[in-house]
Amino acid sequence: MKERKNLLYLLLPFLLVAGLLLLGSVLDFSEYPSAAADGTAWDKSWEMMGKVVGIAPPGHGLTLESNNSVLAGEDTYYASWTIGEASPYINEEGEEVDLYPAQLYLLLCGCEDTAGAESACADFLARERETYDVQSEQTALHNGQSYQVLNYACISDTNPYDRGCSAFAVYGEYVFVAEFTCQESFEGDAEQILSDVLDGVYYSADLS
Repeated sequence: MKERKNLLYLLLPFLLVAGLLLLGSVLDFSEYPSAAADGTAWDKSWEMMGKVVGIAPPGHGLTLESNNSVLAGEDTYYASWTIGEASPYINEEGEEVDLYPAQLYLLLCGCEDTAGAESACADFLARERETYDVQSEQTALHNGQSYQVLNYACISDTNPYDRGCSAFAVYGEYVFVAEFTCQESFEGDAEQILSDVLDGVYYSADLS
């Protein structure tokens, strides 16, 4: 079992409130979006999250670890990437997991409407501020989509990562969350890596 505590920690309250059950179904991606919301032609090679988001190869040595078509319910999606070689690590539950020098998590949650998405995004942001020592916070624009970006230090004694950054966005009735965290020995620029990842995130024009 991989170490996925950080982003799942943000996700759990959403799942509890929504009352969703874990499913193992796979979505049919035979019909791709007609184009991205910013006018970019849709590339079928992009990694898909539902029929809403496409992710271009993120670079920086990030390797796709998993893409769960449906994490919970019918409209929640989760994907992860890692950098470097894994080493064994005992988490706070006493389980041995794979620990990477750096990791990227992406989460897409569908809500009842835009107001619900905005409320869920605010909850995610509040929990992130409670979990980490936020060093800076700003708004960023990527491919026409606005994100709230937090840069932070990881302060929990049970978190093996040293620092990271996260981005939060609302697109229609969806909340999108990206979280990049790394160990102290990681030499890359976490903020720049996340920015480059977001440059490769595209939203379906069919939902705009």
